[in-house]
Amino acid sequence: MSFTAGDIFYKKENGKFNIYKLLVNDADFGCYHVLMYTPVASLPAEDSIHTLDIYLYHAPINSSSFDGSTLLTNRPVVADDLIGYHEFLRQTQDPGYYVKIAGEYYQEGYRLTDEHKHLEAIDAYSKAIDLFPSFYEAIDNRAFCKMDLGLWEEAIEDFKLSLEENPNSFLAEFSIGECYFKMGDLEKAKGQFEIAKQINPEEKATDLFLEAINKQSG
Repeated sequence: MSFTAGDIFYKKENGKFNIYKLLVNDADFGCYHVLMYTPVASLPAEDSIHTLDIYLYHAPINSSSFDGSTLLTNRPVVADDLIGYHEFLRQTQDPGYYVKIAGEYYQEGYRLTDEHKHLEAIDAYSKAIDLFPSFYEAIDNRAFCKMDLGLWEEAIEDFKLSLEENPNSFLAEFSIGECYFKMGDLEKAKGQFEIAKQINPEEKATDLFLEAINKQSG
């Protein structure tokens, strides 16, 4: 039986159920990149699979080794599933190879954002960031998705992370100010907009926010 990404399947060996999640099927090399759960004495219900302990975050195994396995269910491969696989790529591949994959995650996030699927877009951007941590454009876009969801504090944390990779970014500094403004923290918002104005004095949006803050502050 052939499996596809996201399939969760099992083999029973030595009285235990060995459960795997297929992350990537590298068909050219006949290799399954899998996440392995800790063996269990009985099969879990589908709605409790997420409670299983993880034994290994990544193992590259010949796909023929899974002959005779049984499909349990399918769950989307999310960013948290891929941390081991991404580390494997960084350790074994040239940067150009995995940066291209990070770019594909980014494009997926962009498409999902256009479709207003912000949670799914956040996950796609998270994949790009996990694989290529200095990808500040992905960090910014993830933050904007969080802003669209009203997750102001989480968005601020992302913009601060972006600034670590891309210091003196008007976009990040301005957006932090906007988040504070939306949260009603006018003092912090004003400080951020003043920083943004120093970076780009010509941007009129900064002046509009500062005027609004001054009016609300009396």
